[in-house]
Amino acid sequence: MIIDHEVAFIVLIDGAGRVLMQHRGPDKRVEPGRLSTPSGLVEPGEDALTAAHRERLEETGLTADLELARVLEQIGADGTVVRLHVFAGSTDARQDDVVCGEGLAMEFLTRQELATRDLASNVWALLGQE
Repeated sequence: MIIDHEVAFIVLIDGAGRVLMQHRGPDKRVEPGRLSTPSGLVEPGEDALTAAHRERLEETGLTADLELARVLEQIGADGTVVRLHVFAGSTDARQDDVVCGEGLAMEFLTRQELATRDLASNVWALLGQE
C-alpha cells in the first residue's frame, strides 16, 4: 500500500480532562465546518513528531510534551491512503491561554460535549474510542 499523505494529529487534554478541539473552517478540503483535534500535514523531510510540535504551536500557541499514542491508516473515497500519527499530551493551559491560529475556534470540550457536536468522522478513533 502506498501512503499518499501523512498527517500529525494532536490530542491535548487539560487538567479537567477536556480535549482541545478545533472548529475547522468552511474552506477546508477535508471535513469543513466540523470539529477535530489540531492537525497538519507532515512536510517533506520532517518526521511526524516534529510536525506535531510545529502544528501544535502554530494552531494553538500552547507548549506541551507530546508522545505518540497511535498510528492509523485511512483510505479516502478517492482511494488515497492517509497515515494518521496521533500524538497525545497534557496541558495546564486554560481556555484563555489558547490562541486560535487556524480554523474558526479552539475550545476545550468534555467527551460528553463532544457527543453532541458535529465531529470529523475520525475523531473517536483519534481519541482511542472507536
